[in-house]
Amino acid sequence: MLSIAFSWPAGSWVNTAGLIIATYLNKLGYKVYADKEYQSIIKGWNNTMIVYADEEDLFLTKKIDLFFAYDELAIFRNKPVYDIKHIVKIPQNKELFSNMVSVGAAFKALWVPKDEAIYHLKEYFSYKTLPEEILQKNINSIKAWYDLDIPVSFQIKKLWQGWKFEDGNKVIADWAVSAGLEFYSAYPMTPASSLIKYLAKRVTFFQWEDEIAVAMSMLGARFAGKKAMCWTSWGGFALMTESISFANQAEIGGVYILSQRGWPSTWTPTFTEQWDVLFACNATFGDTKPIVVYPNTFENWYKLIQKVLYWGEIYQHPIIVLLDKQFSESYLSLRSEELKEVWRDTSKIFYNPDKSEEFAEIEALKENKFLRYKLTDDWISAYTYPWVKNWEFIASSYEHTESGFSTEDPQIKEKMTEKRHKKLETFAKNEFNENYYGYDIINSNAKRFIITMWINHLVCNKFVKENPSWWLITIKNIQPLDTRFTQYLKNAEKIVFVELNKSWQLQQIISSQIGLNCPEWEWKIDFIRKYDNYPLFIEDLDKLLQN
Repeated sequence: MLSIAFSWPAGSWVNTAGLIIATYLNKLGYKVYADKEYQSIIKGWNNTMIVYADEEDLFLTKKIDLFFAYDELAIFRNKPVYDIKHIVKIPQNKELFSNMVSVGAAFKALWVPKDEAIYHLKEYFSYKTLPEEILQKNINSIKAWYDLDIPVSFQIKKLWQGWKFEDGNKVIADWAVSAGLEFYSAYPMTPASSLIKYLAKRVTFFQWEDEIAVAMSMLGARFAGKKAMCWTSWGGFALMTESISFANQAEIGGVYILSQRGWPSTWTPTFTEQWDVLFACNATFGDTKPIVVYPNTFENWYKLIQKVLYWGEIYQHPIIVLLDKQFSESYLSLRSEELKEVWRDTSKIFYNPDKSEEFAEIEALKENKFLRYKLTDDWISAYTYPWVKNWEFIASSYEHTESGFSTEDPQIKEKMTEKRHKKLETFAKNEFNENYYGYDIINSNAKRFIITMWINHLVCNKFVKENPSWWLITIKNIQPLDTRFTQYLKNAEKIVFVELNKSWQLQQIISSQIGLNCPEWEWKIDFIRKYDNYPLFIEDLDKLLQN
């Protein structure tokens, strides 16, 4: 696998340099992953963009083949983290753009003809009109390095054309819209901020003064029958937690996207960790349990966003989608063919004027006897929305009767509490079937297991392919947990949990639910826990080969 890094102070267009090379390799048919690591102290501090490219499997590694450094800080910051083979210091010249000089150097190292490099540069900037003098300065900067020596070269070739190359937030926006998203609300917060520019003009969008207003407006849109979601990170999600309790009580299926970053407090907000897993599963006061999912690949997000918007309509229960900084702000090659999902009809449970006769409670509605919170065998009630005739619209935070009016009757309280909890049992029964698994498995017939989440999947996938004595189980549905994978653990010799947090959060959830806390399992369980700001590298799994 080839890895090239560009590292300079913030504001020097380091990401642009990396993306020009990344998009070129992607155009040739290489699988490309671009990881940007940047300090939250903005002015003058270090930004680094690393481009990984391979013909087959992508993974994150500490090894960097070619490292372009604008200043000594770039070397100082990154040498302790990465194994850098070749460092090229970019000279400063006011007549040239230093980032484009490094792009020229990278193209030369890849044996890309000068004319082809310039053509790609123009193609890359075709989305906006550059002043002629700026474009010419870019071209001159690329040409500059072709007349100088480069310490290393790499052979690349044209493979095929068929990859898209997108950043995570763009993928989330595009596929949310394709899944029918109608309303989005947010307040800017890293790493969720860029989603605003991707969605603001495509769906009804509101940016509010704080995350409390963000969450409540999203629930208002859901109450009005719209497919809606909101997005935040870190402390913004803490402000949303009261709305999650309300969504549970009022049975409004709002979708909350929580893109994790470094904790606690304002700690390292531009780096990645998986600190919010337990928080998401218990994300409010009171005895409430939201549905929590964690997509394990960019492609998997396409299927999951369709599902979570559908789940919001059917189960009328708060849903939290966990992402992280690495998902939101990295770039990745994707299959270009359209991924399709078969939708299930919601007309029996959700009143649609175009299919009103299919609505299960149509007669009750016509007779003004409609019960919004009707107790049913599967604990799911039919619902409608404002402006539909013959119903009073109530979404109460107070305990309520089947018709929605406040009550303190102990028997009703007991039944309604059971209703809200047992919907998760209905969810698991309905959704965990032969067409959908809340986890992915790679390899089989092994007795040693890695259990992990999202970004770790890239590295762990590569590891188990090279070490077939290991299985990989990547969890997608965290709450409720799809426990069917436990059938494979019966003869396990070792189970290793790989997480980007200190407090073994995924391990806690799984161990408590499938009984791994007993002495019988204690000697079989190991872990890799990383919490140094950086994502999981393939080198972090070396300890697995030592046992």
